[in-house]
Amino acid sequence: MKRSLVAALAILAATGAGAARADLASGAGEYEFRNTDTGQPVHVYYFKPEGYSADTPVVVLLHGIKRNAQTYRDGWIDIARQRKLMVLAPLFTRETYPGANGYNLGNVFHAVSHPEITGKAKPAERNPPARWSFALPDAVFTDFARRESTAQAGYTLYGHGAGAQFAHRYALFRPKSLACRIIAANPGWYTYPDASADWPYGLRDVTGVDGQQVDAYLGAPLLLMLGDADVHQAGVMRKTDDAQAQGPNRKARGERFYAHAQQLAKQHGTAFTWQLQHVTEAGHSNDQMAAAAAARVAACPMR
Repeated sequence: MKRSLVAALAILAATGAGAARADLASGAGEYEFRNTDTGQPVHVYYFKPEGYSADTPVVVLLHGIKRNAQTYRDGWIDIARQRKLMVLAPLFTRETYPGANGYNLGNVFHAVSHPEITGKAKPAERNPPARWSFALPDAVFTDFARRESTAQAGYTLYGHGAGAQFAHRYALFRPKSLACRIIAANPGWYTYPDASADWPYGLRDVTGVDGQQVDAYLGAPLLLMLGDADVHQAGVMRKTDDAQAQGPNRKARGERFYAHAQQLAKQHGTAFTWQLQHVTEAGHSNDQMAAAAAARVAACPMR
């Protein structure tokens, strides 16, 4: 109910007096808007299905480490056409959100040194929440609601690889977001809800995240999707000692992370609403995971 109210207020603000609606053309396209939080332009690649209506579910796609938003959008076109999904794929530029700290880790901290920018060391200062990359998906949806008539209170957030790292942390740091479902597909490594482990692998000395927020995280609408064939260490998978302690490959790391969260919820006596889905024969490939993810996209109607 709270999420629906927040969404309604955001959409009313976006479509308020003087705001001209600019409907998007059907098919694949792109547009740009200025993010009032950062003052920076945001480029969005989209796909709008034929027969779009206010009831069409909306998916916000998170690209991978290559910052290839257009490629991710393209990988969803056929699926979105078949399933009648509205797809929005924003580009998180390296200029605005540099390195793993700026993107994968949400830009929560103000990174200065190279180890901080690459997510290998914890910066001393936090950024204001409005400047977090975690703030961008809601901004993208709110801007979309100005452009198109929608009866959706929010969206499904989907990320693969580095985007999945973003997604699982997003569920922790943005407990009141407009995302009604969060899908993290094949993350390479994780931030555990564990105050005994150092950032970015845990939450030691991360101010602003208390036990109540961790419990809300364990009750988030998070779906962890793992490719059964994502069992190789090739490519850019992080191989630091702390990352290797999470498991030898992405599949093993995801299973361990899910089991840890499930056990933590039991210890806390709190609801655990996450879901785990294995995708048969899928490796570390957005194209291989997208069809399974699209089948789990949820409509987010206003109530």
